[in-house]
Amino acid sequence: MRTVLYAALLSLAATATALADASVAGAWKADVGSDVVINMSITPDGAWRSETRQQDKVVRQMKGTYKQTKAAEDSGTLVFTPTQAKVSSGKVMTETDRYVLSENGAKLSLTANGDTMVFEKQAGR
Repeated sequence: MRTVLYAALLSLAATATALADASVAGAWKADVGSDVVINMSITPDGAWRSETRQQDKVVRQMKGTYKQTKAAEDSGTLVFTPTQAKVSSGKVMTETDRYVLSENGAKLSLTANGDTMVFEKQAGR
């Protein structure tokens, strides 16, 4: 029984590793204009959380899971699936972004529906 449980845990760990990796992990910040800032934390285990502030007021908080599919070492696709959300307006839905890491991993560009947001990695996080 112990062997079966160990095999199941090992399989689960391998699956989680295949869904995300450390290349996009970190604390990120995007200034998207009109006094709107998005802070996002991405972990290598496939979890993320974000907070959107407008004029220093929190207007959206979300967290969930993501799936990463690499096209190259510094680019690919991220699918963000919210599991919890607190929003002042708008719909919460799964988002698929093309991503590109640049400047030695210091910038993360996310493009969805023709719109690109550029996040800068935050030091010490």
